[in-house]
Amino acid sequence: MKSIYTEIMELAEGNGTGIVVTVVDKEGSGPAATGTKMIVYPNGQISGTVGGGSIEQLAIEKAKKLMISQENATEHYIMDKEGEGQKTGMICGGSATLFFEYFAPKKHVFIFGAGHIGKALVYHVQKLNFRITVIDDRKDVLNELKGADEKIHENFEKALENVNIPPKSYFIIATYQHLHDEEVLHGIYRSDRQPKYIGLVASRSKKERIFAHLKKQIPDADLDLCYTPAGLDLGGTLPHEIAMSIVAEMQAVANGKTAQHLREDQ
Repeated sequence: MKSIYTEIMELAEGNGTGIVVTVVDKEGSGPAATGTKMIVYPNGQISGTVGGGSIEQLAIEKAKKLMISQENATEHYIMDKEGEGQKTGMICGGSATLFFEYFAPKKHVFIFGAGHIGKALVYHVQKLNFRITVIDDRKDVLNELKGADEKIHENFEKALENVNIPPKSYFIIATYQHLHDEEVLHGIYRSDRQPKYIGLVASRSKKERIFAHLKKQIPDADLDLCYTPAGLDLGGTLPHEIAMSIVAEMQAVANGKTAQHLREDQ
């Protein structure tokens, strides 16, 4: 049986979603001891306890709301008829303050291509809250890559057929042939993967050719989802410079920030 601290560590490492509820203060009588912890998961399941009774049920309901808003919060509960705070209906005679801490899962990024740009991308992205999957059909190149959470040796067009891809994932296409780039891009648009970001490393002329082919195959494709040339207009042509501009663009998209994208520099 897992310790609650093991579960908290798993949340802290981005392996799930949950709210950790901690009793940070207690006055008078009541079931919740200071330091007591409880985890509330999205499906309503709990691990640990903050004392049971109505205070725990109220804490669970608040945690569910905070998972939607993705916020932290503090709540003061009254276990008496008098006093300022959230009434619990309990008559123990004391009060307790609970701290609610939200833990979000890692975002997923799928990088197609383990070459120079792919390696540079992994180097920079691993510093952030992302789970990294790299796909390449060259086993020797893939074996040289370090820092990815998962490496898939497979044909580009088939690589993700049996992979669980969460909605709002990030995709970066940086293969060694434009035909592979097209295969990957078409595969993403044909799926129901609901990408948050698609970055395609390409020149402007290559972009026009790929988009023209994409529109013929998938007329209703939403090209606004695809950022190509990928990256923000930071300057530089070296692999790490390109990777930094793409990672910055991903962060801008993730956080809803306005930035100067290379695709807008016509």
